Amino acid sequence: MSRAARRGAVSVNWGLGCCAWISIFLLGAGVFGGATQQERRAAGERGKTTVEAAISSADLDALGGQECEIVLATGKRISETTLLRIVRGKDKQTVRTVVYRKGDSKTTRKYRPNALKRLVVAGKAYDVTADLALRAFVLVDAAEKRRLVETRLKASGKKLWKPLSSEETVEIVKEQKAFLQTVAKAFPSLRMRLYETRFFLFFSDMPADQVGLYRTELDSMNVELGKAFGVPAGENIWRGKAVFVVFVEQAAFLRFEQQFMQRDPAEFRSTQGVCHQSSTGNVVVACYRGQDPTYLAQVLVHETTHGYLHRFMSSARVPSWLNEGIAEWVSAMVVTRSRVPQIRQRKAIDRLKQTSLIGPGFFGSRIEGWHYGVASRITDSLIKANPDAFRWWVVSIKEGVDWTEGLRLAYGYSPAGLIQAYGRSVGVPQIRMQ
Repeated sequence: MSRAARRGAVSVNWGLGCCAWISIFLLGAGVFGGATQQERRAAGERGKTTVEAAISSADLDALGGQECEIVLATGKRISETTLLRIVRGKDKQTVRTVVYRKGDSKTTRKYRPNALKRLVVAGKAYDVTADLALRAFVLVDAAEKRRLVETRLKASGKKLWKPLSSEETVEIVKEQKAFLQTVAKAFPSLRMRLYETRFFLFFSDMPADQVGLYRTELDSMNVELGKAFGVPAGENIWRGKAVFVVFVEQAAFLRFEQQFMQRDPAEFRSTQGVCHQSSTGNVVVACYRGQDPTYLAQVLVHETTHGYLHRFMSSARVPSWLNEGIAEWVSAMVVTRSRVPQIRQRKAIDRLKQTSLIGPGFFGSRIEGWHYGVASRITDSLIKANPDAFRWWVVSIKEGVDWTEGLRLAYGYSPAGLIQAYGRSVGVPQIRMQ
């Protein structure tokens, strides 16, 4: 980091040895000031967590001496252990260290909570969860937490996605392949071929030697999003698999949209790709190749990210600006040869320096095209600043918490304050919503 960036960053290291929980700066171009510790504690009395379904200090103590399975943040499981004790933190409900013994070994071992995902003690599951107000970790009763989340989601017409068995996944993939065969019959003059990976069904009339790179980049996208949201490596979040129908020609793409997705082709004459997300959890990405292979890669990763966010945890929707911002962020991460996200950011800044007006639609149900540059810059900044807080925020949205409340808790911003911070960072201090 440069000296200028270091002076601008707000950095707090709070005792875990590997996390800078508040370190907020915008691509070296300015500062996002995070919430202070006092502001974060304002929601509750010192020493008491506000994390729902967190267990008490007495319950923490009672877990000692029991049989335990430890699930690491990486997804690795450590079975046949005895949980010796939980060393509590400064605040009584928080966890500083988990001390255990493996099997009959006399050796005592321990983990800091940031390395853990879950403890299963005497058959009961507890999730290791960050408390942003206390800047520490607590144990959450997983069953009670699920009940609360399901109730909240149901009230808004949403639901947690049902975990699928391997047998159910096999049957769903069979259905998806049958659908693709129906597509092939509708386009008899095209040589449609199926390329299957662990998580994707890629169906295309492109020459085989052109398909390999796109498959690799989609796999990379799946890995990066898993890292960002705490999904263990190798876990399949899709219903069956994500389906891709990729045509060489635009005309075939438009016909597919009309015939199979019941969409007006006029909607997509200036669009190279689209992600279809169903209430059942199915995801179908359709597009056409165009003349720029790099741009196609960017489109594929961008649109598939929308599908990933649809399938992550629940059917609760991420707000449009954040959805597009995440899609732009991961496409820049994966398709490194594409400069589309960076160009969009620069064009948005140039426009704002002329008008200072971002418009009320930015936080609406569907952002404008030029807003992508604003959304991606803000998203990239928040992730770089504090990936743990960003993960917590997105998870809270998918658990049915209003995104504005989650933003306040995770970063200390209101929507208007977030825009003002962005404006200051790009040289538009008087930025206006309307």
